[in-house]
Amino acid sequence: MRPFQSDLGDRPDIVHAKHVYGLWFGMAFGLAFSLTAWGMDAFWLDRANAILPWLKFVTGTVLCGLVGGLTGWLSARLNRSIWSVLLWLTAAYVFAWLTIWLPFRIMPRLLSILEPELQMFLNYPYYDEFSSRIGLAYLWIAIFAALVGLLQLPLSDSAVFSTSLLGRIIPIVVCFVLIGTSGLIVDGFNNGPLRSAVSTLHETIEFSLDQRGNEIDPAVFRRMHLGALRAIEDFVTPQRKLVVSGYDAIFGEVKVLVRFENADVECEVLYDQPVFCRTLTGLP
Repeated sequence: MRPFQSDLGDRPDIVHAKHVYGLWFGMAFGLAFSLTAWGMDAFWLDRANAILPWLKFVTGTVLCGLVGGLTGWLSARLNRSIWSVLLWLTAAYVFAWLTIWLPFRIMPRLLSILEPELQMFLNYPYYDEFSSRIGLAYLWIAIFAALVGLLQLPLSDSAVFSTSLLGRIIPIVVCFVLIGTSGLIVDGFNNGPLRSAVSTLHETIEFSLDQRGNEIDPAVFRRMHLGALRAIEDFVTPQRKLVVSGYDAIFGEVKVLVRFENADVECEVLYDQPVFCRTLTGLP
């Protein structure tokens, strides 16, 4: 840091620059969390033919970007490390809350609006155990958010007075790495088991289609859980869309809705193993 920075720090243009940088710093925080908490999930769901796989990520990015931007801007305005830490710890709780409310409260409503025919099939209960999941997510996010709170002001000051693009980007990169790590961790708490159920069922259906008409070794038949498709094999088509339609409190038993060309079916996946599928009423 240059010796004359303290003399320049009270200039209105410098103060404004710090506030603007705080806004962008906070928005980067929100983007990094959303990218790792829901972006990777969206990528793998897209590969598994999921219904609107990027919707959760886009919604989470908007919400986290707003919360992060406001937090970063307020931290810059207050310009005190203790306030910065407290503000980021508060933002961390909002992000932890979103790890449950986004997939299990907000998403079913959005899906029902964008795909009204799904409304009768989605059963997303809110279990008491979800409170502990929010607490666990907050514990991990808060650790990294506190570090971001401690680092924001010195890193932002350095970036504002930097004459190089690299000097302005480095604080953003540090923020990305820190909060991105927490996003990867919490992704495994809630998204992981549901994503795995959808992906596993997708692979079973894909294998069934690839081997249609061929004789399948009994060991391979069991390993790929093809028995789960017996009741619906006449409806299985290459064109299909999948979405989680239900789950238990610990995500061990997950129900997946599969929309084929001529039928809607629901499959039960027990700890990543498709067990059975059934046709649903109200077929299109």
